Amino acid sequence: MKKIFYLVTISILFFSSCIPNPTENPDPINPYIGVFKVDFDGQTFIASTTQAIVNDNYISITAIKTNGEIFQITIPEVAVGTYTWNDFGATSSGFALAYNQVSNGITYIGARDDSGEFAGFDNYTDTAEVVISSIDAINKKISGTFKFTGVRFNDTGSEVIPKIFTNGSFTSIPFTADVPAPTGNTFTAKLDGVAFVPTNISGISNSGRISIIGRKGTIQNISLSLISSVVPGTYDLDNSGDYVGQYVKDATPEGSSFAADGGSVTIISHNTTTKRIKGTFEYTATSFLLPSEIYEITDGTFEVTYQ
Repeated sequence: MKKIFYLVTISILFFSSCIPNPTENPDPINPYIGVFKVDFDGQTFIASTTQAIVNDNYISITAIKTNGEIFQITIPEVAVGTYTWNDFGATSSGFALAYNQVSNGITYIGARDDSGEFAGFDNYTDTAEVVISSIDAINKKISGTFKFTGVRFNDTGSEVIPKIFTNGSFTSIPFTADVPAPTGNTFTAKLDGVAFVPTNISGISNSGRISIIGRKGTIQNISLSLISSVVPGTYDLDNSGDYVGQYVKDATPEGSSFAADGGSVTIISHNTTTKRIKGTFEYTATSFLLPSEIYEITDGTFEVTYQ
């Protein structure tokens, strides 16, 4: 099995409500309110929707483009200041930067270069830095800058491929204390026999796929990714095909994502007009990076309206 980071950030990033970026409807007084942008590959990414969560435990900023590209920034501190990997322990699970090309499932993550799976590669140097310049508690807006070098393994897992992100900024992004509670969607499952109760349930249609995500707390989630044309029936789940199952444990680069390695999803109904899909699922989730960790996802059910 190759090293898989497939749909990591889809599972980490998608929430049920996002805030339209005013770059599509500019504010005549301040056109920069709510803007998230960053440079890479000779272009500037400008988000179409943004969402930020700021509470007593963490800061989370999500930015999505209409073509499905996604950025995620998470900091396990809530204060104005500059953050790098040196501010956190080697096993910290809260500091995370990631970029996902949803159309092909490729994820680039910011990671330490002094320890972990991405240490020791000559072509990778960590540049991660997030500066929180303002947290406006009255108007509920957050601003700052960031940069990082994203990295992923090649298909054989023998080399790493870096991507440099520079000039990143998020200006007056509105934030809430948590994602609004789900309405009208249901998602249940057991994780190793224990009920997994999500705090947020999402359905997203993008680039020919439907993603169904049950998220518990900040990061932990169970998800399915299906082809948009799926019809009632039973389908095998794997880690990179038409029908994908995944369990994300936390935000650490090493071994945080566990993909389906045996299991199935049954679609009971799928109304493409109302965008309502219902089904059941179960699968075994494993990781190439942590072969000794195996998670059993059982008794899964969902009924979700996707957007």
